Amino acid sequence: MNKITFFLLLGITSVFAQKKQLFTEYSIGKTSSANNTFITLKSSQTFGIGFGMQHNDSLNWVKQLRNPFTGVILQVANHGNTEKIGHTISLLPYIETPILFKNEKLKLLTALGVAYHTKKYDLEDNWENKAVSTDFTYAFRLGLYYDVFQKSDFHTRLNLNYLHYSNGHIQWPNNGINTLALGLNISYDGFNKNTNTSEKKVTPKEIQKSKQSFFSVQTGIGEHALYRFYNFRRNVYSVDLMYGKIYNKTHKVGLGLYMRHYTNNYIYIKEGNNLVSEEYPELQKNPFLNASSLGIALNYEFLMQHFSVETELGLTLFRPFFETEYRLDATLINKQTQQYEIGKAEGTTYTLKRFISGKLGLKYYLFNTNKAPKNNFYVGGHIVSRLGQADYSEFTLGYVHSF
Repeated sequence: MNKITFFLLLGITSVFAQKKQLFTEYSIGKTSSANNTFITLKSSQTFGIGFGMQHNDSLNWVKQLRNPFTGVILQVANHGNTEKIGHTISLLPYIETPILFKNEKLKLLTALGVAYHTKKYDLEDNWENKAVSTDFTYAFRLGLYYDVFQKSDFHTRLNLNYLHYSNGHIQWPNNGINTLALGLNISYDGFNKNTNTSEKKVTPKEIQKSKQSFFSVQTGIGEHALYRFYNFRRNVYSVDLMYGKIYNKTHKVGLGLYMRHYTNNYIYIKEGNNLVSEEYPELQKNPFLNASSLGIALNYEFLMQHFSVETELGLTLFRPFFETEYRLDATLINKQTQQYEIGKAEGTTYTLKRFISGKLGLKYYLFNTNKAPKNNFYVGGHIVSRLGQADYSEFTLGYVHSF
């Protein structure tokens, strides 16, 4: 449960903020089918309560996000079939910031946390639910909020949210739950009557300009399952080297080199299973190397003192086992023969997944990044993906040296 604890830390950054708000919301929407044999679903419904605080201090990241709110949302979702899919209970640290400079009624809310599912895949009793196979998954939420009207201490907002749940490819099946929902949010901010909540409009001139070069090294250990008929949860080991710039003590941009080794792939090759022995015997000449990958990546972090949100877009240069892995992943039932058939490694989707990787995660830094320390250490949690599909989940340790 260490990952759960880590994700909760983002909400704690708001302790010293001023303006507070408590809100409740209800939304109704549609959960998409995970595959062509998925359960019939009615409309989804989500109920949530949240508590947040607004940052009004002089830190650069606060100015650049124009006094954002941070906090925690507790939500319960019904995906339209409680017998098979059950309910999803999520705890989501969030950050909310205005989108437009001239009109602050429209805001963007981003949240990343953990979810518990009351129903999951079971080969005998619940085989149709190929969306979720673990009790706990990651939960991601992206929403647009628009202020409609305000009366006394209450104000009402319309919201449009995209909700996603996935276990990060640590166990099959993991087709995920994806929901698009429209809702109503009612917020109470009566806590602020005896508090100084005056807001000062931020202008670009107020942001302190600075630039630093940095070098970082990171190691990671993750979990990964190969495919539905080789459903073992085994480790992925990674090393990342990166060089880049930190702008205004807030925007950290780097270009890096990553190396990853998949234990599942190594054992599969070593054992000479199925496709390897029949069509790709050359992989067995060097199992360790052929179960690894190498690539370059463009990385971006938004630094918030001890915390950061990280995204990455990568280009995979070397991954010999991927063709085999893609074909295994694409195994489907032939409706005429009712037999499983191995997929083919061809087409645009295959090519894009072969080369494009991604990463999304959170980090906690030992020393306050706003003080621009020369040496810093961090821990992180990430979901690594291939063209948006989860590849594996990882826990990372890293060191940063700033020049």
